[in-house]
Formats: sequence, C-alpha cells, structure tokens
Amino acid sequence: MTFKTSVNIKFDIGNTVFIKRYISTPSHAEAINGIIEGFIKEDANRAHILVGPYGTGKSLLANIIASMVSKSVSSEDVNSLVNKFIQVDDSTAHHISEVSQLERRYLPIILSGDEGRFRQSILSNLLKKLHEENIHVTLPGVSSKVIETITSWKQSFPETYNLFHTRLLSEGKEIEPWITEINKQNEKEISYFSELYSQLTSGASFDIDYNQSFITQIEYVLKILHENNIGVFIVYDEFARFLQGLNDSKFNEAMQDIQDLAEIANRNELIHLLLVTHKGLRQYFSGLGEEAISEFQRIEKRFRQYFIKNDQATFLRLAEIVISENLENKPEISNELFEYSRDKLREYTLFPSLNQTEKEKLILKGMYPLHPVSLFMLPQLTSVFGQNERTLFTFLESQDSGGFHNHIKKTNNYYLPHQLFDYFFPDSRDITSEELAGHFLLLKKAIARIPSDLLQQELAINLIKFVSLWNICGLQSEVRLTDEFISFVFNGNNADLESVIQILSDNKILRYNRVSNYWELFAGNSVNLQERIESDKASLQINKKIQKEIMFRNLSKKYYFPQQYNDTKGMTRFASVQFVCDLDIPDYKSIVGEQVADLTIQYLLLGSDYHNNEKFEEILKISKESGTLLYLHSKPLVVIQEELKNIFVLEQLLKNKAFIEEDKGIKEEIILLLNESKFMVSDYLDEIDTFSKDSWYYNGEKLSFINDVTLGDFLSEKCHELFRYTPVILNDSFNRTIISSPQKNGAIKLIDLMMEKPRFERFGIEGNGPEYSIYASVFKNNGRFDLNINNAEFQNIQYEPYAVLRQRLIELLDHKPYGEFKDIINLFTDSPFGIRKPVVPVLLVAMLSDRLSEFMLYSNDMFVPGLNGNKLFEIIVEIGAGQYQYKYERIDEKHIDFYRKIEVEFSNSTEGRLVNKSRTIFIAGTLLKWYRTLPRYTQLSNNVDDQFSWFRECIRRSEISPQESMKILFDKYYDEFDNMVSLKDYGESRINVLGKQLEDNICSILGVNNFNELSGWLGKHDLNKNPRNNLLNSLNRALHNESDLESGWLIRFVEMYVGVRLEDWSDATYDILINQLNQDILAHDTQEDLIKTDEGIPVQIGHSKKIINEVDLSVKSKVMYDNLDRLISVTKKSVSRQELEFVVYKIFEKYVSDME
Repeated sequence: MTFKTSVNIKFDIGNTVFIKRYISTPSHAEAINGIIEGFIKEDANRAHILVGPYGTGKSLLANIIASMVSKSVSSEDVNSLVNKFIQVDDSTAHHISEVSQLERRYLPIILSGDEGRFRQSILSNLLKKLHEENIHVTLPGVSSKVIETITSWKQSFPETYNLFHTRLLSEGKEIEPWITEINKQNEKEISYFSELYSQLTSGASFDIDYNQSFITQIEYVLKILHENNIGVFIVYDEFARFLQGLNDSKFNEAMQDIQDLAEIANRNELIHLLLVTHKGLRQYFSGLGEEAISEFQRIEKRFRQYFIKNDQATFLRLAEIVISENLENKPEISNELFEYSRDKLREYTLFPSLNQTEKEKLILKGMYPLHPVSLFMLPQLTSVFGQNERTLFTFLESQDSGGFHNHIKKTNNYYLPHQLFDYFFPDSRDITSEELAGHFLLLKKAIARIPSDLLQQELAINLIKFVSLWNICGLQSEVRLTDEFISFVFNGNNADLESVIQILSDNKILRYNRVSNYWELFAGNSVNLQERIESDKASLQINKKIQKEIMFRNLSKKYYFPQQYNDTKGMTRFASVQFVCDLDIPDYKSIVGEQVADLTIQYLLLGSDYHNNEKFEEILKISKESGTLLYLHSKPLVVIQEELKNIFVLEQLLKNKAFIEEDKGIKEEIILLLNESKFMVSDYLDEIDTFSKDSWYYNGEKLSFINDVTLGDFLSEKCHELFRYTPVILNDSFNRTIISSPQKNGAIKLIDLMMEKPRFERFGIEGNGPEYSIYASVFKNNGRFDLNINNAEFQNIQYEPYAVLRQRLIELLDHKPYGEFKDIINLFTDSPFGIRKPVVPVLLVAMLSDRLSEFMLYSNDMFVPGLNGNKLFEIIVEIGAGQYQYKYERIDEKHIDFYRKIEVEFSNSTEGRLVNKSRTIFIAGTLLKWYRTLPRYTQLSNNVDDQFSWFRECIRRSEISPQESMKILFDKYYDEFDNMVSLKDYGESRINVLGKQLEDNICSILGVNNFNELSGWLGKHDLNKNPRNNLLNSLNRALHNESDLESGWLIRFVEMYVGVRLEDWSDATYDILINQLNQDILAHDTQEDLIKTDEGIPVQIGHSKKIINEVDLSVKSKVMYDNLDRLISVTKKSVSRQELEFVVYKIFEKYVSDME
C-alpha cells in the first residue's frame, strides 16, 4: 500500500484509496463536523471556508466529503472511515455515519484555481454537471441571447444569416414560428440552435449570457435540482489563486456574487458551498485598501470558517501510523543506543509536546531507525516544499536513494539527518527558490574549499550537508549547533568529528558564531584576516575616550526615564549613563562635573571586588555630594578590552577600501567579526539591565532595584527633590532640549512681541501659530503670568514656580549687578527649576520685562547692542552664554536728572530705536547720534579745543562701554552742565569758525581785504590767456553764481578747488588748500613775468609758442616724472619712434596750457 503524492479533487472523487489510507486527526474533525452538519441539520451553515497551510489535507478532506454526499463510495468504505474517527472524535464519527444515509444525492461541482469570472465558472460547471446527469437546463436570458445573435447575423453577416435561414427551411421550420418557440424558452429549439451555431461558425461554441441576474439564474437551477431531487456540493479548491488573479474591474461583481451564493446556500438545502484556501480571506484583502476590507467584512459574516492546524503531535502520530503499517520486521534499537539517545532527548527540547515516556516509546522505539533529529527536521524540511504530511508519506515509503524504506533494506543503523539532503535535494539544478539557491551556492563553495588532503572527506561533506539543511529549515533558533549537539546528530561515535570541525573552521568553511553560540557555514575568503587584526592591535593604543565612545555606541539602553515625574510635569527628563573606569579614579571629581543630562548614572567598570578598596569610599563620598547614582559592575573593564580593540580595528579596516577590495569575501567576514565583538561588549554592559546584582549606590548607601520600573520610580523621587519648582509647560514640541525651526521662530517672535508690546493683551499675538501655543503653555496656562507682565506687577505672581524664579533672579541681580551671563542661565536650568534651554530666553525676557532697560550684555568688554529674540536665542541656546557678561544697574535720582537734561538739550538727536532700552543706553545712543550728525571735520580734527576733544572722545567710547562713558560724563558735568552745553554749541559751530578762518587766509594770500575786492582781483587777470588755470577758474565759477553770492562763495570755491566739501575736510585738507593756493599764486605770477620778459623755456610748435618756467620738483612731482619716464623706457622698444613722439605730444597737449 502506497500513498499518492497529492490529491486532485477534480479527478479523485470516489477514489476509495483515499478513504482506506486516510488517517484521522483532531484538526480535521472540527471541519468535517461543521461541513456535514449543513447536510443533516436544517439550521446549520452551508457556506464554509476551509483554511490551512499547504499539505494539511484540505483537498483530501473535501474529496472525502464530496465522495460521501455524492454516493460515490461504498458503505464499507464509509464504515472504515467511521471506525477511524471513533478513535479521535465520537461526534464526527456519528455525523459521517448519518450523512452516508441521506436519500438525496449531491453532485460535486469542483473548481480549482483561477477559472475566470466567478459567476460564469459557477454556472458553467453547474450546467456541465447537470448535462452529465442528462438534465438539460436553459438559463433565463438564453432566448434573448439567441434572438440577439440572429439579429446580428442579419444586419452584419448576411451570408451567415442566409445559411441559417436555409437550414431552418430544410428542417421544415419557418423563421417566425421558430422565433416564437425560442421566446417561450423551448429547450429543444434552443439546443437545436446551439448545435447549429457551432456548424455555422466553424466550431465555435454558443456562449450563454451570464450578464443576467446571477441570483435569478442560480434560483432557476435550484428549481431544476428540486424537480430532480438532487443537490450540489460546490467545492472551490485553491480559491486563493482566484482572489490573486481578480482585477479591479471585476472585484465588486465577484464579491457580490460570492456573498449572494453564500446567502442562497445558507437558506436552501440543495446547494452547499466550500471555499478552500491556505490562509484566511482577511489576509488577502488586508493590503487592498479600505473598500476591499469593507467588502470582505460583509462577505465574511456569511461563511463559517475552519482552521486546520499542523502541530508536531499530529505529525508524529501520522509518522508512527505510516511506519507501523508499512514496515515489516522493523529493526529494534539496542539498549546502549537507546540509553544514549534517551539522555540526549532529555538534554535537547526537540519534542516539547511529548513527555519523557512518550518520547521513549514513540520517538526512540516506535520510529527507529529514524534518528530523532531526522524526525525533528522532517516537518520543517517538508514545509520548504509546501507539502508537509504528503512529503512525509512519500519519504517514509520511498525506495529511491536517500528514502527511508531504501535505507532499512540496507542497514539497521540510524537514518542520520545528513541523509535527508540526498533525498530532498537529489539535483540542485531543480532549485528555483532564490532563498534555497543562496543556501546551495554557499554549500557548493564550502564543499569546494575542503582541503584535498583531508582523509575524512565524506564526514566533512556530510557535516556541511547537515549544517546547510539546518539553516534551510531555520532551526538555529530551536536548537543551536554546538559541538555536543553535532556529536549527537552523528550518533556520538565518530572520533574524527572534532578534528574535522576544527579543520573546516581553520579553512573558513565553518565558523563559530559567538553571538548566537552555534556553528554555521561561512562563505570565506583568501585573506588571513585574523593575522591582520592581531598585527593592527599590536601597534594600537586606544585611549579611554575612544573606549567609552565604543561602549556607549553598543550600550543597549543609554538613558533611563523618571516616568512618573515626567507624567506629572508633562516633559521628558532622563538619566544618562556615564562610564567610569580605573583610569578615571584620579580625576573622579572632574568627571562628576561633566553631567550632560538631568540625572547621571555612573557605570563603574571596576569589578565587584573594588568595593573593598579605600578609593571606593572616596568615590562614594564625592558621588554623595553630587547626588550621582552609581552602579558597580561585577567585572572590570579589562574583561572586554580586547573586544574594544577588535571593534576599533575592524571599523578602521571596514573603511579601508584597498583592503576590502583584496577579496570580495573580506567585507562580509569583517562585518561578522565586528558584530560578534559588538555583541560581547553589549552583553558585558547589559548587566545593568538585568537588575540581578545588588550593586547600586546612592548617597553612600547600597540600593536594590527589581526592574527598570522601580529604578524609574527612584529617579522620579530624585527629580521631585531636585526640580521641585520646574514649571509645567504642556508643549511637547517646545519644552524639550532640541526644538524644530518653526518652534524656534515662534519663540523668537514671542520674545520680540514681549519686548515691543509688553502692555498688549496676548502681547499682540495674532492667529494660532507656534508663538501662540508657546504663549498659552508658558503664560496663559500658568496662573495667567502674562497679566503680570501686561500690568508690570510682579509682587503677586500666582504660579509658585514663576514667583520663586522671579524672586531669586532679582536677588541675584541685586546682589551681583555685574557678572557672567551663564550664572543667570544656570539659575534657570539648574536645580530647583531645571528649565529646558529653549524655554529660557522666553522666561528671561518675561521675568525682567519691567527691568529690561536696566539689563545689558557685554562680550569681551564690548557692549552688545540691539538685543532681540533672535540674538537672545542665539546666545542662550545655540552659542552658549559662556562668552558673555551682564550688567544690571539701578539708576539713582541724580543720574535720572542728568539724563533728563541731556535728553532736553540734545532733543534733536533723540535715538528712537533705543527708546525701550536701558536709560543709560538710550542717552548714550542719543549723544552718539548727535556726534555723528556733526561735520566730518568737527568729528576728526585735531585743531579743536582740548575740552571739546575730550568730550568728543568720551562720546565715541560710549558705543563700546556706554555705562562707563556715561559715568565719566556724569562725574564731570553733573554739577557743571552749562560747560557740556557750551561744548555742544562749540561742536555745532566749529565748521562756521573754520570757514571764517579760511576766508581770511584766502583773502590774505590773494592780497585783498574782503569779499568785495575779490571780484576786482579776478578782473585783472585774463581767463582767455589762462583757460586751464584751476585757481582762476574755481574763483570765477564761485563768484559768478547767482544764488547766495557773498555767503556761499567760499563753500563753492573750496569744493571746486580741492574737490572736497568743507564739512568733509580733515586737518590735512586745510593744509593742502593753503599750500596749493600759495603755489598757484606764485606760478601764476611767474608765468606772467616770463611772458613779459620772455624768460624761461620757450616751446614752439608751428606758430604757437609757450614759455615753461623751470622750477624745483616736489616729491610727488618727482615720483610722477620717474613713473612716466620708466613707462616710456619700457614700452619704446615695442613701438616706432613716430608713435612715441606722437604720444608725448598728446600728453603735452593735454596737460600743458595752450600755446600762445
């Protein structure tokens, strides 16, 4: 007796072999019960879904039920089936017996896979089966299809229509009466047309119209079934393939038809529906969107579902039955082998569903000579092919090489696990699965790398086959491949096994995975990586900082949370882990000060013996002062130092592209070794998470925590003590260490509004953007602190954390009016407030909103002007306050009076941009603005009064040190304010004084007494003879301007003569003008004398003559001559003489006065 490899339900209905060889199981009993109840009970479900993995006997179960209800098997076969189920479930046996006695016969309608449109496949198979029973059915809508076809022929295919008409006449049928019979649903005439249609269309079949109402057509079929006292049992096997092939256009129709058919089946005993699939319908629809899920939920309610499970106990029961029924003279296990195998089964949990007695009886004795590990592998191995029990049966009966039956014929020894490879994978070329192909490629590479001189070649190959099978089955998570387990797999009597494993390991064929503690196949490479690692480590010295960085990266839990505190405060505080090793002990105090989190847990990697060391007492003392929680690791850091070096070296090698490219397998090996070392480090560090050691210390006392919950409760208690005045700011997006750009911009905008509109409701915030949510969480929800700011009233702050913060901030400023800005920030961020950095700028401006004018920031003794939200946020949150100092001043009445006088006297220079700033800054800015409105000459000239020079310099310094400058001015001028006013007047009139002096000097040089004589002096000189004389031309244009002649001539003359406006002069400009004027007068007089006496150097070109006075050249003139001479000397070699002479002439013509 043999097992078939599979069941084809379409062709195997009534095959008694399946009933005779059927093995009843509990997982089948429930499904058979439910389906048969539909046949024997009126109120039972008749629409079913049978779900189970491949090979669990779903098709076999449907085949058996279909065979029984169709009366295709004998009563003897049914009785044998009843007897089998009596051993499993009495009710199932009773139901089988009862269904076999039904009078009505149910025709099996079998569909499988994707058979196209659902309604068409159901109806066509129904009609086909009824036709086989000599029951001819014409569905409603067929007559209209016939008439429609004839009309189409007549209009579009006249030749076909003429042939049809001729055939009717030859049969003695007139067209009109015949059509009348068709309309009457005359089945004989419809059948006649169907046959004739095939003849006229070259063999095409006449398709029934399935677009009519599906319900109407099914109900019509039910009417025919009732008339013939038969029913139908519709089995749709492999229904998943139909669903997978369903396109969007037919989805809704198919879902509706399935639902309609299920509803008809549940209310009519003549039709039963069974859908067979390997997973639930819900899984098929889960990825198709909400509409598909909604459709499925409507359908699912109409079906009763059964799930066939494939457990180990069932598998073992089936295997036992197969072996007991098919093996004659089965060998017995020896006592020695029995005892050895029994001890190993106790050691390894291969069959957890069985107790020890069952293991001995069923596994060791009942299944012998099948090795327990071979038996354990079979369900997982056969599932790779999606066959389960079916492959089990074929394996146990197989006469092929590697088959169990074949093995028994040759030997009574154990059938070892590696032998399964030869049976299931006789030819690796047949492998189509990508995953399996990867395993086989690795196996082939491994076998190819076995050393040729290895004597135990066969053992090595068998070992590789077994490890490969174990990986294919995914059983490493069940039982690890240790040396001891592999010895059991090979029956524990192979002395060469240990040496073979070592040789395969040395040749990178097998590797021991230190992370998971098992042997595995390895792709390998040609590079001796271990030698390179050791070489690099020998020349390596990694400092403690790098060691800590590596450890921190591999720490599974880097932070611990005081959850109860966080829930209360609506924020996230945390404790970070800080490593301390023996090298840190001398500097332990400084390490304690490196706190970067709210709380710190110091991980002392010193070993449990260290608590007896006197230095440990010092650690406890320092940690008590700082409030640090300690955990003393049971093992010192030296335990994992080699692993830390490995990680560092391997990470560097991974970055070495040249080394990686030496062999394509190097990178994989590096990653494997790196992961192993990381695991070892993580495993060492994870001691803190196990809470198995009572090695916690706080305040010098030893503590114990059960789990991270109790640790979190402890941290919460400490947070309540340390941060009792932390304000509750329910804004997760803002109240955190790092915030997003929108939150940052919102905070900056809120700060600016508070500074610009402190008296406005909501500070003038419009809309509900991030600035509003920050305002609401910081101010509105905390005692309406915004009202205190609006009213500038801080004596009655309702919210306690803010009241305490304001009080301590003012105390700090009053006690220390000058200091480091970071001290103020620390007040906010340290205990007892612990405010997050992004919140600090907002609360700082709020707390000092009534005193911002008295608060100033400096950097490197330079005043920081224009404080706003952006600058404060940058200083406090981004750059850090370490480089900044603050000054806080309370101005007395004398200073206020002094500032008021300045404000009145200098009212035209009020600096409006600083109105909301400090009074000192505002007045300093006003003086600075006045200074900058003075003419440039007045600002820079040294030819000014000494007192004004000092006054001017003091004002200039106020831009850098406003407080110091204002203090100096106060000390000097408070009691003599008139002197300050005099200096102001002096500065404003200084340019006019300069103009008067300049006018007198010009008149003196020209030899005139006043403005009126200037015109006369100019009239004595002929401009036509001196058209390029700068002095004469400038005076001429200045004196002949129609507007503001007498008072404005000097300003115009100066600008035209020296090219610089009077107010922009410097002391050098004054000197240049006087010197130039003297030279020009001298040159003019000399020119005229030369013309009169004909002395000098005469130059004549053509009829024109020019007398050039020979004078001593000034320094600038000599430089000009040297440069011009040098240029001509350099370039004359590259030009002709004629060109050179013409160039000199052009220069002469342009820069020397016209010839006379």
